[in-house]
Amino acid sequence: MIDIVLCASGSDEVRIVHDLATDRSRPARVVRRCADLAETLAVAAAGIGDAVLIDLTVRGLGRDALASLLREAAVVGLRPEDSPETTSLGLRHMVPAHAPVEEILAAVEAAVHGETEESEAWVQEAAVEETSPRGRLLAVWGPVGAPGRSTIAVNLAAEAAAAGQETVLVDADTYGPALSQVLGVLDEAPGLVAAARSHDRDALDAETLESLLPQVQPGLRLLSGIGVPGRWAELRRTALDGVWGALARRGELVIADVAPVLEEDEELSYDTAAPQRNAATLSTLDAADAVLAVVSADPVSTTRLLREQSRLAELGVEELHVVVNRVGSPVPGERLRELIASRLPVASLTLLPDDPVACRTAAWDGALLAEAAPRSALRRGLRDLAASEAVRGTLGGERAASVEEPVDATR
Repeated sequence: MIDIVLCASGSDEVRIVHDLATDRSRPARVVRRCADLAETLAVAAAGIGDAVLIDLTVRGLGRDALASLLREAAVVGLRPEDSPETTSLGLRHMVPAHAPVEEILAAVEAAVHGETEESEAWVQEAAVEETSPRGRLLAVWGPVGAPGRSTIAVNLAAEAAAAGQETVLVDADTYGPALSQVLGVLDEAPGLVAAARSHDRDALDAETLESLLPQVQPGLRLLSGIGVPGRWAELRRTALDGVWGALARRGELVIADVAPVLEEDEELSYDTAAPQRNAATLSTLDAADAVLAVVSADPVSTTRLLREQSRLAELGVEELHVVVNRVGSPVPGERLRELIASRLPVASLTLLPDDPVACRTAAWDGALLAEAAPRSALRRGLRDLAASEAVRGTLGGERAASVEEPVDATR
């Protein structure tokens, strides 16, 4: 006898329960009727039932919730009549919610006994044609200490857009999200959270993604961050991985500003359902075609970068570009260049001059350096960096074949 945990609604729930209760010759029975997803997860975690029969329109249902259910029992989805027959949510067994109880029981038995040869309901991900263009993802990271990651990310994206490259700027910092404020965006919405939720529900299509990317200037779109750091738990690793894939399929340059912390919580890592504080940063670095490491021109920031070398290697960072920010007296740029290049394998090394007046003016005006200080040396250095191979790379997913000459805006 197969024990079924049922989470459905309306006439479908009544019909299934009635048909199974009136015909006791059937090899299955409903042992629990759940009102919502939370109750279903709790019942499954308690070990009640061999199979979970769940309506795919239940509020809150997504990849993470289904993964939790699949760890505890066999799962069969009840799909609405007008929904597609395939899904990338991770389910191998789906039946129409209005299907006869015999068809539903057949799917339940197949799920319980691991029969998947005849099931075509599950697909790993949406297929992408090889000829489709693939955008380049550049992660702007830097060690702890506010070396200027957000300022560089915003202005690099703006300079790339001004040069004719369609660009998407993403605020993936879960500790200090600020790109909307830096750009002077008044109507801020948590775009990255909405994109992650849509992917978790298998609803992040091109139209949905487009609605989450407002244009802040010609050629530049913004995927805003979480707004307040307390919402970090809403950005789960699996959902963010899907967001990067969706952005890559747009075929544009994507520049993501991420938080500095690279550690993975060892205690939480044993619980695959628990959210990770640094999931956004780790997901971005894993998906990135290149990483732009921003450090201040001081011994503390430089030492922190060098100490993160092994961690960056563990995360699979292969193309690392270093930007030394706020270069000025008394330490000459060449000394900094020699110090970093001799201890860290980098694809390029860029020196940017210290210009606190231009940065403060732009920050208080909610403007870009191109608007607040268009002739400053810092703005010229960022414009040259935006045009370099470190940022533009080879759109289409191929990594750069040669190392570029570093930009030095301090000369």
